[in-house]
Amino acid sequence: MRRPLLPPLLFSVRLPTLLACYWRKHRGWQASLSVNTRDRRHFIVFRLDGLGDVLLTSPLFRELKRAYPGSRMTVVVQKHLRSLLATNPYVDDILPVPDLSHMWLPARCRNLLAALLLYARSLRGRSFDVAINPRWDTDEHLATLMCALTNAREYVGYSENVAPVKQRLNRGFDRAYTLLLPAGPVQHEVLRSLAVAEALGCRIEDRRVEVRLTQLDRQAASRGHASGAAGSKLVALGIGAASPSRCWPLERYAAVVKQLEQQYDVRPVIVCSHGERHQAQRLADSLGAGATVLGGAPLREVCALLERCDLFLGNDSGPAHLSAAMNCKTLVISRHPLNGDPNHPNSPVRFAPYSPHARVLQPLEGMDKCGTCCVSHHPHCITGVSVEEVVSRASQMLAEVPGDLADSLVSPARFKSAFRPQGPAALSQAAIVANSTGVRPQP
Repeated sequence: MRRPLLPPLLFSVRLPTLLACYWRKHRGWQASLSVNTRDRRHFIVFRLDGLGDVLLTSPLFRELKRAYPGSRMTVVVQKHLRSLLATNPYVDDILPVPDLSHMWLPARCRNLLAALLLYARSLRGRSFDVAINPRWDTDEHLATLMCALTNAREYVGYSENVAPVKQRLNRGFDRAYTLLLPAGPVQHEVLRSLAVAEALGCRIEDRRVEVRLTQLDRQAASRGHASGAAGSKLVALGIGAASPSRCWPLERYAAVVKQLEQQYDVRPVIVCSHGERHQAQRLADSLGAGATVLGGAPLREVCALLERCDLFLGNDSGPAHLSAAMNCKTLVISRHPLNGDPNHPNSPVRFAPYSPHARVLQPLEGMDKCGTCCVSHHPHCITGVSVEEVVSRASQMLAEVPGDLADSLVSPARFKSAFRPQGPAALSQAAIVANSTGVRPQP
């Protein structure tokens, strides 16, 4: 399925990365490396992928600073994600990748040019103690290239042999690192990020994903969305995703809200990007005057709104991770089948929102020719999650107090018995993933 990626990745990612490794090995560094004590290390972390990936790496920043209290943390991220880390007390310096979206070049060429510009402007001549690429999957975003170009004492990353696709597309990337991590067990990406910290001698004390807000963030969210009447339920709807096949149909969201309104005074807020505003407005129009749209708002303002919500209901996307980070009850609809590959990039075992207040609904199995994963470019397997299933679970979560919701994840046996499908109607029952324990209920 991924073979069409080979030619573009070969010329825009693999060859430039191998050339950078060769240059570092044979040319050497002109800048001298400072001699730092254990507590005064300078870390640089390259997290060049998406919103969810950056959020799930936040425990790594915290645990490294906890283990090395006098250290300095520099993080490289995409420019539009900079605000998420601007208030993080464990990040000292943020280097945004230049935004070249206005250029006429193909996207992968722009990415390569942006990485080289970042090196020339911000990294050339600087030295670090440890350069880290925490990405487990195939490197399509040039993080290994940036590591290879960086002047550091130690280079840490996951081996190219962790998965067959990565072994094929990132062949030769292991030479960029001095400390290689093996694949390890199938586990959540938070735990894989923290495995990097453990490899560097850290003892993990806190695995929480967090986003820090300011009073101004909360005031901005309050101005745009005033509190409703006592007893009303503020429900955020996340209708977008990175690909159309990860989007549950809009008409189903409308049906869920209308059924929930029979039980609760629901105030829906549709959270979306600028590019999704047209779809969001269509959904808002179908829901009536009470629905509002928050489109393209600053990320921390979105977080401040989610902090006030009673429930987030949405697709497998960045806003779901924002919701979980704000301790909002989070219900995600995933396209990945329950009997699918647990190591797939869409697998909730790896990428479910990391919170005791989060649940994920999945189709029981792939539809038509989809086997271990959904291969469609349009909503397909995700339609195996029914409106009735979502209404039932959303209603249950709205009725639960936060303590009860978290407690339901403590005991694996209790968790399985609580959500075991009942009767023939449960044949398409969705999976509910216990992020804090790693337990998956069996039908």
